Amino acid sequence: MRTTFVLLAVMAALAAAHPWACFHGDPQHTGRSALAVGDTLVQAWTFTADSEISGSPAVDDSGRVIFGARDTHVYCLTASGGVAWSTSLAGLGTTIYFSAPALDDSGNIYITTNRRLVKLSRGGVVRWSWPPHNSLSISHSPVIGLDGKVYFACYSDSLYAVRPDSTLAWARPLGASVNSAPAVGSDGRIYVATTRDTLSRKLWCFNPDGTSPWSFDLAAEAEFASPAVGPDSTVYVGAGRFLYAVNPNGTLKWRDSLAAQIQSCPAIANESTLYVVAATRLYCIGTDSVVRWRKSIGGSTNYCSPAVDADGNVFVGTAADTSSMFYVIGPDSTVLWQTRLTDDVWSSPAIGPGGRVYFGCMNDTLYAFDGPGTAVAEPQVAPVTSAVRLLPNPSRGVVRLVPVGRYSARVFDAAGSLVAAVRDADRIDLRGLHRGVYMVQVAAPGCTSLKVVLH
Repeated sequence: MRTTFVLLAVMAALAAAHPWACFHGDPQHTGRSALAVGDTLVQAWTFTADSEISGSPAVDDSGRVIFGARDTHVYCLTASGGVAWSTSLAGLGTTIYFSAPALDDSGNIYITTNRRLVKLSRGGVVRWSWPPHNSLSISHSPVIGLDGKVYFACYSDSLYAVRPDSTLAWARPLGASVNSAPAVGSDGRIYVATTRDTLSRKLWCFNPDGTSPWSFDLAAEAEFASPAVGPDSTVYVGAGRFLYAVNPNGTLKWRDSLAAQIQSCPAIANESTLYVVAATRLYCIGTDSVVRWRKSIGGSTNYCSPAVDADGNVFVGTAADTSSMFYVIGPDSTVLWQTRLTDDVWSSPAIGPGGRVYFGCMNDTLYAFDGPGTAVAEPQVAPVTSAVRLLPNPSRGVVRLVPVGRYSARVFDAAGSLVAAVRDADRIDLRGLHRGVYMVQVAAPGCTSLKVVLH
């Protein structure tokens, strides 16, 4: 039986290093932001690149937006839309398809061309590319693991783990091509789904050391359908018209059959709500598999993965050439705002500081839209000595809240995802959580967040 120890320290904030660090926001691919954008958007500015933009943007800790275009240029724009830098990756690939940058804690940037994984400095200088002497066939985004390794997959039927110094940690054959981005769970495990093969359609799970505890058979191709990991480590992935929920041990939790093919990543709004695009419809599905509603959004090849703000509003684009749309849809399915665009939106939106929404378009344009000024994270308390403690310390998993009383508390993982909550309770049961760093917010006067390390 695993022993869980809990160490405590006062913590002032829950925010990750970057507000939108990689494809779909975080390594779990939840597509969720701690910022509230609002229900209507106003165009702040646009930027015209030299080529189409099908990859998704990232937003760093200084509010800069970073993205790749199909002419192999990587752009870094300031919050006001000015060019901080632009770097050509010509010679390291011939295009950047659907790859979004992945940002490490120092602001270094990892992005894939169609041939290599490339590392750039915070200032846009190319540090290295891998592999150095040959080329792969890559369509989608890398992701950074909890151990700092960079993971990506490609049409060569393999998942690769590359260290920050450009050395290969390991490569594992998957038996089929991959046309999506791997996800990393809060426990450090890596999840990737395969496509374009009739015999090896699988969702794979790998440990950071390259061993695979399980793989799960899919009934169809996971084409453009990246997996997402929930707060309880359930893995959600689309394959054909099926949406799967797979337990952390690799067994089926449930499978929903939708009306059309899923070609994007589900968004995990909270511990009970998912949003996923299947062809021309946006679905709201409970984590219990119940379809709550479906909304027609038009388009055809809709690769855009929806994003969700702190108010539960959904931001999603469609692909229908000159009649493409970008929507803000409320949690009750109401269309709150929409705008027509002149080309396909395959890029998934990113939410940055100030409640600004960024997305790319195949008309060579990156769009920046502002909400109505409600963009705030959950209220933060200035650092003070907490009046509440968790005992015993260390603990085997069940901790008491002292001084003795009844409290409401929420537990978040390192990506800001809610993983546990109690109301009117005198203790919190943490035994079901994996190893890692967690934050506990206790609703009590003078109480800041508590940092919890589970071993």
